[in-house]
Parts: sequence; C-alpha cells; structure tokens
Amino acid sequence: MRWPLEWRALVRRLSFTYEEVLMLKQTLTIAALAAALATPAFAQGSMNNTTHTGMPAMSATQNSDTFVQAQQATDWRSSKLVGTSVYGTDNTNIGDINDVLIGGDGNVRAVVVGVGGFLGVGEKNVAIPFSALSVQRKANSASIEKITVNYTKDQLKNAPKFAYYQASGSNQTTGAGDESVPPNNTMKK
Repeated sequence: MRWPLEWRALVRRLSFTYEEVLMLKQTLTIAALAAALATPAFAQGSMNNTTHTGMPAMSATQNSDTFVQAQQATDWRSSKLVGTSVYGTDNTNIGDINDVLIGGDGNVRAVVVGVGGFLGVGEKNVAIPFSALSVQRKANSASIEKITVNYTKDQLKNAPKFAYYQASGSNQTTGAGDESVPPNNTMKK
C-alpha cells in the first residue's frame, strides 16, 4: 500500500510511523464524532429552567410572545390569502388578493386586491384594511371558503389606486421590471 504524498511528508517531518498516523487519524475522527453527538445532549441539559409543559419558564425580562408554536383557528396564512377571490355585498366577485401589507409593528395593515380588468390587464390595485375583511374557513379545513367585504365592485373601482413603496432617489432595479408592480402581479401597463 502506497501512502499519499501528504501523509509521506507528514511522516518525514514528524517522524511518525504509518501506524501512529493511522491511530492519530482514528482518534481525531472518534473525538469529532463524540463532540458532534454530545452537542444535542448539552443543549438539552442547558434548559434546566423549564415548566411541566417542556417550555422554558418566562423570566421577568422575557416577552411572553417569544415564539408562536401553532396556528390558531382565527389565524390566516398569507399563502392561503394571496390568490383568493374577494366578494362584495351583492355576492359578486370583486377581485383577487394580490398581496398582504404588513406594518412595521407586525400587524397586517391591509390586503391589496386587484380590481377590474380581465386576466390582469387593466387591473387596479386597491388596499383594503384587513379589519374590513370577513374570512370564512371551510368546515374542518385549513382552507378559506370565502372572503367578503362591505364594498361593491363599483366602490372599489372608484377607490384610490394603491402605490407600492419606492425609496426616494432609488433608480436601481433588479432587472425584474417595473418597481411599482409587485413581483407576482401579471398587470400590464
């Protein structure tokens, strides 16, 4: 068996025998494996301040809303909202939700609904406050059955157009097109 050049150079420099180099290699491999396997045990052992539920007990300086562990029945995922049709007071389809607008405080401010047009052509984006939506869940499902608002299609057609934020003096683009149009929108100008 012929040693690789790196091993031969190491043996010459340090005067190790082949068996010693092999033993050192095996020892370092075992040490690295032991450290990798022990890491989760150290992490589990450091959570000595836990309650009977297995969750860390909240200290006076910790915020009680540190992590959300599960979706509540009244919570809505943006992936379920975007693309969903919105119906008006007369039960007519007003448009689809194109985007969800989240404020700096973390609360959902509005949904951007594409109103009018046909297949995205001539469509106008209108931001409707999230509190104005009535979202109904399908029975025993995570899916949305229907979203209604107390606006008519005509009221939303006459509503002011929603403008996406553009930094002042920013002429840089990613090359993806018009910055005033959200990336997933198919609206043509």
